[in-house]
Amino acid sequence: MDISSDGARLVIASGLSVPKRFGVALVPNATPKECERVWRNGEMMGIRFTEPG
Repeated sequence: MDISSDGARLVIASGLSVPKRFGVALVPNATPKECERVWRNGEMMGIRFTEPG
């Protein structure tokens, strides 16, 4: 996983279906942040956070 203030690159299961917009919690017990899928290549996926902070 690679995280910046604007988004992240995630490793996910190759067969997992991921919607265009979803919430993601990047650490245990964190409040999910709204994000959108920007790109996907097999098990790698790039997301952009759609809410500040």
